[in-house]
Parts: sequence; C-alpha cells; structure tokens
Amino acid sequence: MNKHFHILCFAVIVMIAMGMGSCHKSAEKIDDEGLVIDDSTPEIVGDSMLYGLSCDGTSDSVIVIWPFHGDPITISTIDAKENHRIIGKPEIGDWVGVMRDPADSTEATMVVNLDELKGTWTYPVMPVMKELQNMSRRAQRRMMAHIDDSIKNNFMIPREYGFTLKRGHVARAVGRIMRSNSLEDDSPVVYPEVKNYIKWYMLNGRLVLISGNNMMHGSAQPQKQTLSMDTLDLISLSEDSLVLMQHGVRYGFHRKLNAMEANKEAQQKAMQQ
Repeated sequence: MNKHFHILCFAVIVMIAMGMGSCHKSAEKIDDEGLVIDDSTPEIVGDSMLYGLSCDGTSDSVIVIWPFHGDPITISTIDAKENHRIIGKPEIGDWVGVMRDPADSTEATMVVNLDELKGTWTYPVMPVMKELQNMSRRAQRRMMAHIDDSIKNNFMIPREYGFTLKRGHVARAVGRIMRSNSLEDDSPVVYPEVKNYIKWYMLNGRLVLISGNNMMHGSAQPQKQTLSMDTLDLISLSEDSLVLMQHGVRYGFHRKLNAMEANKEAQQKAMQQ
C-alpha cells in the first residue's frame, strides 16, 4: 500500500469514529437483557467483533482490515466463505466487522459489510379486520371470503414495516402512517404495532435492534423511556435483500430508498379513505 492510501484510510477512519462517538452521551443499560453500552466506544461492552475499513489487498480469500486503532491486518476468509458467513461483499473503503477464530486470529469466522447493511429495510404487512383479529387464521380466511370486494380494495392495503439503519448507530422505525386517531378508530381494519427503533449495534456478529416506548412530549410528569432489545442473526445480505433470523424463524427484507418512499402508496390510500 502506498503512503497516500494510508493517509486516506486514516482520514476516513477518523471521520467515522468522530461520527459514531458523537451519538453516545451516556451509557445505557437494558436490565432484562443485561446489555451495557459504553459511552466511550461505538460498540456494546463484551462485543469481540473487529471493526475497521476494508483496504487494498482484500480478495475472495483474505480481507485486509484497518482497525480504528492500529495497523492494517490481513485475515483469511476461506473458512467464512465456505460456511456462507460472508455477509455482504466488502469493497475497498467499506466499514466492515470481522469475527475471528478464537484459536487462530488470522482466520475469520464471519465478515459483515456494515456499510452495505445500513439503509432502509422493509417487509410487507397486511392489516386484519377488527372483528376478526381475535380469530384463528383459518377462521379469518373463511370470513374474508364473504367480505365485499370494495371493502377489501379500500382497506386491505399492505404496508411496509421495518427499520432504517444510519451512521452513528441511529435506527428509525419504518411503517408509521400520518393519520388522525379518529380515522384509525373508524377504520374497519387494524395494523400491527410499529416498533419504535432508536439504536442499532453489532454484538459478536449478531444485529441488535434497540427500541423504546413512544415518549409523550410536553407531559407534566417526566417519563423514563423503557428500552427493549431484539437480537437477530444475519443470514445473507445483497444489494437489494437482507435475511435475518430470530428464534429459528427467518425474515426476508427488501431495500427501499427511504422510509417515506416505503409507505408512499399506503399513505396515499390512507388520505383517500
């Protein structure tokens, strides 16, 4: 690697580190999971993933990573590739995370392209008729067969749920529709609750999504935000698709331009209704 490339990599790392560090004003703890986030680092305490930039020399068999502290490290990715644990395709200059073999630090067991992971990811969600929401799915299908088609066309509108992952470990929920409470009350259908995602992290090769209860702004009584955590396994990642697994169940996501674009059609239908 030439001198100019070293200087460029170093400058990019400094900017990324500054961007991440600016989001952590105080340590947070989620008591039910024992999760601790150190305000002096952009990672969760206990996380053993190595973070840095993918540098010149990265190929199908090795990754050259420049950590936030130290010199570039060359790590073999042969085992990770054979085990389908290359999540995304690392390119030169990408922010990546590497899990190393505890018995051999020169071998990677997993590589994640974190720059490719950032963005808006959604999956389609259908509403349920309010009268049917407490019925079994089989009973719901039978009842839906007898509902007028005009009602189905006007109200059975799919929405896109999911999340947006941003720099600085900022997460945002996708799925909310601007609509008055009175219209929601009058609607014959109900949609699942949208999780209020606020942060995201990596923990030993797994994706951690942190959500909090919706705070009531302007309330006379100060409220303490209750946090919860979803930990998901990364199965695959491409330019347009993401597969995650939680509790043995796989979830497929599609990349969207942004949260507003994801629910554009549903928002238009809501306004018409």
